[in-house]
Amino acid sequence: MDGELRLKLQELSQSMQTRAAELSTLGGSADISTVMSGIVVALEALLVIAEEMKTPRSGPSVLPDAT
Repeated sequence: MDGELRLKLQELSQSMQTRAAELSTLGGSADISTVMSGIVVALEALLVIAEEMKTPRSGPSVLPDAT
């Protein structure tokens, strides 16, 4: 994942989190607020996964032969 996409996802996550908080505190739709919060969690998980994938690995794990 390139830096530009990562930045866009972070900005989207922050704006959705802010809007979800506004909806829940201003008497807005609690259902929509909950869905938006769930999307924020999914976006943040995607960012974490992308960060983990770019970490160098020592190589593939070799599993012992079960036979």
